[in-house]
Amino acid sequence: MSHTVFGLPISMASAWIFNCYVIDAGGDVTVVDPGLPIVAGRALEMITGELGYSAADIASVLCTHAHPDHVAGVSTVTEQASCGAHLPARCRAYLEGEEPRTFPLVGSLLKFMPVWGGQSFSARALTEFARYGKTVGFGGPSTLTLDFDPAGYLDDADPLPAAAGWQTIHAPGHTDDSTCFYHADSETLISGDAVVTLDGRPWFNPEHVDAGLATETEERLRSLKVRHLLPGHGTPVQGTDVWRHARSFSTPPEGSGILARCSRRFAKW
Repeated sequence: MSHTVFGLPISMASAWIFNCYVIDAGGDVTVVDPGLPIVAGRALEMITGELGYSAADIASVLCTHAHPDHVAGVSTVTEQASCGAHLPARCRAYLEGEEPRTFPLVGSLLKFMPVWGGQSFSARALTEFARYGKTVGFGGPSTLTLDFDPAGYLDDADPLPAAAGWQTIHAPGHTDDSTCFYHADSETLISGDAVVTLDGRPWFNPEHVDAGLATETEERLRSLKVRHLLPGHGTPVQGTDVWRHARSFSTPPEGSGILARCSRRFAKW
């Protein structure tokens, strides 16, 4: 079974709603958001199996932000590869003692919950999320806690270390360290949690620490030409203009499913 996304030199490994992307730069492999050990393990299996590389060919590991479900599987990859991991630039301040801002857990989960039903459920992924959410990253821990040492940090407009043509897009709102990775030539955006998808449509993430920053990020991302959207949660979508049917972060989910109905009824929109 091919895991290649839309015929691009990008493959996806996932478990439940947790997505990891592998960029094949013609010999150098970049792994983006190996968030849980189960997802990281599937990415490694894909790299050494379907893609025909070895762990030694992994040139870089990148994280779009430092929530547990985006960093808890990093060490699973770096322990086998000879590379390090790069985090968003804001994470440097977090590791120096700045306490990251977090959104209200219950209220935000009520908004986000329709996304839970968009991909096949994995009990192991849920178990790992519950376990590592308390010990790795931030949002569970009040300060950023890692089980690896970052190799470097990525700021706005920085090129990706081992993937030519890709650049970092600072995209705060969901968190202050949120980033996306953009490839202009193929009009591809790996959006992390700045944009998720639901029912085949982009949805600017309703979970956010700052509505003003979320608005600015939405405006900035909508200004980009994006034909292929690869979200941190939800299924990838493509189209001549993926933003045409995108929902704003302040827009309640549609649909008659129980998760969407609960979100509309119980979340404070």
